[in-house]
Amino acid sequence: MSNKVSIVIINKNGEKFLKRLLRTLINSCSDYLCEIIIVDNASTDKSIDIINEIYKDLNTSKHHLKIVRLKRNAGFCYAVNVGVAFSTSQLVAILNSDLYVDDGWLIPILKIFESSSSRIGVVQPLICWYQYPEKVQSTGLYADVIGNYKGNQFDSKAILAPFGAAYVVRRSAFMRIGGLDPIYFMYGDELDLGLRMWLAGYMVILEPSARVYHYMGGVTPSSTYFKYLKYFLMRRNQVITLIKSLSLKHLLVVYPLLAIYNIFRGIISRETFRAILAAYMNIAHNARYIITKRRLYLKIKVLSEDKLRRWGLLRSLM
Repeated sequence: MSNKVSIVIINKNGEKFLKRLLRTLINSCSDYLCEIIIVDNASTDKSIDIINEIYKDLNTSKHHLKIVRLKRNAGFCYAVNVGVAFSTSQLVAILNSDLYVDDGWLIPILKIFESSSSRIGVVQPLICWYQYPEKVQSTGLYADVIGNYKGNQFDSKAILAPFGAAYVVRRSAFMRIGGLDPIYFMYGDELDLGLRMWLAGYMVILEPSARVYHYMGGVTPSSTYFKYLKYFLMRRNQVITLIKSLSLKHLLVVYPLLAIYNIFRGIISRETFRAILAAYMNIAHNARYIITKRRLYLKIKVLSEDKLRRWGLLRSLM
């Protein structure tokens, strides 16, 4: 009997959260087969020891655990692609390590994939706060025409992109669009994923009856350098997403708009200006790679941005 779902957990120094996450995952999969794949991004804490301790308590006849240890921190996106490559199921849940799940959280999501159109590519559960379980953290993401994304405030089950802490993908759709782009490292990858899913003809939806609980920034360093790196990656990845996905007609309008928007952002502070300047320099350095990716994505593009606007998935400048 094959696994119903593969669960890929991306871990980087998540010892504080792993025990609760693994125990709730094991309980939530008690009625069906699943495999748990932990991709460790060169953790320096006791994560692996905790994982092995939990594994001793697993019912190994029902669940399979794989640990993939990367020799360096290759980033969230690369680690996700590794986890999906190791998976053996048609459905793959992608989770951060700083969360825990409800019992049965996957059941309504599995039903959607099993009973609905094969065009559904991604389903996001309702994501609540770890510290305040009764409060909603994310119901998915929308974006404006220049790629600024915000939370779903429109009471819709159709979303442009999942919030990156937790979502389930159809493995065949994920592989067809090329997975996550490893150049992103982290931040903005979920918007890129959702946009490419829609443009390739797949749907991204929210299933609010499935719940997980996420500790925002639970494994994120708080150093000054990391704050700079985060802003650099967010600004750079936003531009890369637009270059890769938009038609030339839309790109010629949107790209200058975003450049003007970033000039105003850069006026805020010297550090903001430095991060934005570094982002554009990095884009120029990686231009050949980005254009190659654009050509690959345009080959499988079946929808236009106009339809996404008409459906309310892309909105006017926020």
